[in-house]
Parts: sequence; structure tokens; C-alpha cells
Amino acid sequence: MTAAERPLPEPDSAELAGILRSKEKHKLYKFLYERRDNPPTMVEIQAHADAGRGESHAQTGRRVRELRKWFLLRTVQKGRTHYYELRGWQTGPTSDSAGISGKVRGEVLSSNRCAQCGKTPSEDGVKLEVDHKVPQSWGGTDDIDNLQPLCTQCNHDKQAFYATMDPFEDQIRAATQHMEPHRRIGELLKAFAAAGAEAPSQVVGVVASMHQYQEDWQKRMRELRELGWDYTTRKETRPERVHTFYILTKWTEWPEGDTAAEIRRREKARKAQNPKG
Repeated sequence: MTAAERPLPEPDSAELAGILRSKEKHKLYKFLYERRDNPPTMVEIQAHADAGRGESHAQTGRRVRELRKWFLLRTVQKGRTHYYELRGWQTGPTSDSAGISGKVRGEVLSSNRCAQCGKTPSEDGVKLEVDHKVPQSWGGTDDIDNLQPLCTQCNHDKQAFYATMDPFEDQIRAATQHMEPHRRIGELLKAFAAAGAEAPSQVVGVVASMHQYQEDWQKRMRELRELGWDYTTRKETRPERVHTFYILTKWTEWPEGDTAAEIRRREKARKAQNPKG
């Protein structure tokens, strides 16, 4: 029997108890199981998980992602609302940081410094954790190039932010599958635009560097304009930093063949027509 054919375990079954050891995950699974015919929104999931206990939304989002290690939980969009539908068993590999070898873990943490805030265990008393730069739910792997050391606080803050991206998880994963950075960026912007939402620069930067690191991914964005695309930006000042959001306003069909080569061809033609421009 394949994973697709295997029936979901009953909430009170011994099979589920052997998989989900925490009461919180079990409670979440039961809620999603009982709502299979009427999938809930993330707001409903968070309200159910809270149930007067004051649980943070970041914790709920993390548990939703953890359930995806075993179960196929799809984000379904209807209009501008996203619903979480429990469909079956997970059909693909879903490793997490627990599956990372001790050797790789040691190499990632060998810098003894948080990659985000720069704090160290010796000087600042922080604890370092292994973090996936590109979340596994977005298609990130356990390859060492996708791992970095983060202190507990930075890692929790990152998880809290990424939890707000859960409604766009399927679209983000689809964008990361493209091998060309221009197409990854463009398809991501289109996905957010279709939902009437703004694309955060943190997400765009991560997706842009999915298959190969992009030192200047903003340049790749600007180059989309050579293809007839356009977008606006909005900046928002929050504690300690300015956040940038992108709103796609115009796009065209992708050219056939190599996108970067076509962009260079158009740049050359434009400059030849207007040498002083």
C-alpha cells in the first residue's frame, strides 16, 4: 500500500500515539482530522490551539509545519482566504534538523557565533541552534550550504516571521523549483500579487538564492524590467531595521530559452538604440 492509499490514523488510535508524542500536536491533528470536510483557516487553527492557554502564533505555526513531516497538509486558497486541508500521509522525504549528522552539526556550529545577531556563547551566554536558511517546507535541504548557526532568540524570531508565510507555502515552494533566479523571483512576486499581498524582501531574498547564492538578488529583480515587468516598493520601519515589501504591478510571459541571456540581449539592444541613456 502506498502512502497515498494508506488511510489516516484515527485521533485516538495507538498508531497516532506512536507518532505524535506531544499533547499539543495530537490536539492539532485531531482538530484538522475532524475538519477534513470543512478545512479551517490559520486564524481558526490558532484560536483552537490557544484555547485560553495563551499559546503564541509562532508555536502553532511550528506545530503545523511539524505535522507535515508525516502528513500531507495542503494550503488551499479560495479568493483571498487560505484553508488547511489534511489529505493523507506525506508522500515525500521530510527530514528535519534531528536527522543532521553530528559531524555536519558540529561544522555548522563551529563558528560559535550567531549568523544573524553575531552573539556568541562565550561572550553573550547564548545557545546556538542549527537553522535551515531555506525552510524545509519551502523545499530546503539538509545540505550544509543551507544550514547556519542561529542563537535561540534569533531562531525563534525567524520561525515567528516564517509562520506568517504559511498561507503562501505552496506558492513559495512552487517558485523555488525554478532553476533560474529571475524566474524564482518573478513567480514568487506573481503568487503574492495574485493573493493581493506584498512580498517581503526577506522571503524574496531567500527564494532568489535557493539553488545558487545571489549576492545581489535586487539586481536580478531590476533586470525583470527588461522583460516588461514592473513593481513598486513599500518600506516599513520596525524596531532595529527597515523592512521592504514588493508589489508586482505588471508582468509578461517568460521568454523561451535562457532568461538571463534574453535580458542581456535586450539590454544590449536598448543601449545601442540610446547610447546616452
